[in-house]
Amino acid sequence: MKYGWAVLLLLVGVIAPGAAHAQASVYGEFSASELKNLTSTTILYGATTGILYDGVKIHDRIIVAADIQGRFLHKSGENLNGVTIGPRFEVPIAHGFAPYGEFLVGFARYNDPNNTASTDATMQLNAGLAKQMSPHIDLVGDYSYAQYYGLGGAYNPKTFSVGIIYHLVKR
Repeated sequence: MKYGWAVLLLLVGVIAPGAAHAQASVYGEFSASELKNLTSTTILYGATTGILYDGVKIHDRIIVAADIQGRFLHKSGENLNGVTIGPRFEVPIAHGFAPYGEFLVGFARYNDPNNTASTDATMQLNAGLAKQMSPHIDLVGDYSYAQYYGLGGAYNPKTFSVGIIYHLVKR
């Protein structure tokens, strides 16, 4: 227990000097996902949507945000829909570019034309690049590797997405 308090104190000491950034954004992306198991591969298409809420800026460089994401993919009666949440770490660099990484957890539901259905936990690692186009608009492209734990953990969707982030407050 003593070590838990020391870790908490260290964490507060690192984050506390960060300035509050407090900005909400919404985004929409077109997504294509490779859904592969031991016997087949299917490409599902659809939308990825979400809400970003920027929290703090650490060391005047790293923006820490919360991401609530919904992904809705389908093709010919087969679909994979999920909702995840987690932290996003963004590092703005020159010329309006900002690479980012995320770790999201949540739940997803899989259905196929053979009436196989499952709702279970999912975990995603996302990485991407945003480009500021105006004070309110960013273009974004990202790659996601996910583990879907339903159906014996046979599916590891790999998703490419491109879209737009709309910042509600002018930057």
